[in-house]
Amino acid sequence: MRHALPVAAPSPARRLRRAVSNPLRRYLDYKFSVLEERLDGVAYTASAGGHALSLVDVSDHNAGMTPPTFTHVVSQVVSAAQFWDESFERLQALVFPGAIELATGEVGGKGLHRKVWEYVYVLRAAEQQGLLAPGRAALGFGVGTEPLPAALARHGVRVLATDQDRSGDTAGTWAETGQHMSDISALSNPAIVSDPQLRELVDLKNVDMTAVPDNLGAFDLIWSCCALEHLGSPEAGLEFVRQTLPLLEPGGISVHTTEFELTKRVETADYGNLVVYRKADLDRFATEVRARGFEIETNWYVSLETAIDRHVSLPPHTEPHLKLFLGESVSTSVGLLVRRPR
Repeated sequence: MRHALPVAAPSPARRLRRAVSNPLRRYLDYKFSVLEERLDGVAYTASAGGHALSLVDVSDHNAGMTPPTFTHVVSQVVSAAQFWDESFERLQALVFPGAIELATGEVGGKGLHRKVWEYVYVLRAAEQQGLLAPGRAALGFGVGTEPLPAALARHGVRVLATDQDRSGDTAGTWAETGQHMSDISALSNPAIVSDPQLRELVDLKNVDMTAVPDNLGAFDLIWSCCALEHLGSPEAGLEFVRQTLPLLEPGGISVHTTEFELTKRVETADYGNLVVYRKADLDRFATEVRARGFEIETNWYVSLETAIDRHVSLPPHTEPHLKLFLGESVSTSVGLLVRRPR
């Protein structure tokens, strides 16, 4: 059953709308359904979350675009519809074979949480490229306690999992919240892969994402999940992606998730320990990597079609959690997918 926000009984106004619109329904059913959902959400705008939603302006993001699918992923934004794609459900069951549990706590129901989407997005990009297979090599940055190394090892992929040295100030923060990769036990996930296979296929290394060494090797898959926005500045995060592209094998992919701005902003929001990237930032990045001979297809369409997509999560950030209020920004998760041609 699909997860949805609680819906009150139809109001007299809604019943009147239905009566007036019924003669046209057989011709315009879909448009009327969407219109009703939007009108039903009016009450939400009176709440704090509704105020946050009123700040959202994605007219530039959506111009000339259609909602991205999960059947074929590109550089794209999370949406509720993607959670019901067959590919998503299959890979989510691989990453979370039991209860959906994140470092921030357990997620119930359908798992409508952007962090769940980020992990599954990385795996789908790898699967789409034929990289979930023995003999492939993957490099992860800022992995913390992610389930991705275990999921990749399950497919026979050799993984180099990296995280910042625990002695770093930022790493200390992650360690305190149980999100730092202290040793191989931090990646143990027997429901996905046995510990012996994990130890055989996964190696660990401390790496500063602002000073990535060039001797790490060559990889079919490079990934990070919501890490690059914590590197100190908007430029530092995107420069990290640029600097690691030469580590890709021909035909390899670089897949990263980060924060995506949904409000109008002249400059990129930089909150010190967190950056929220604008569409303009990512468009510039795409132009640059194409100029360097890499491939990237973008679709920045931001879904507002359903109540789940219109919900802006506020502390304590309960589910659904696809969009949230950060500082003066309304943010969501976006994935970057860059391919090195063969």
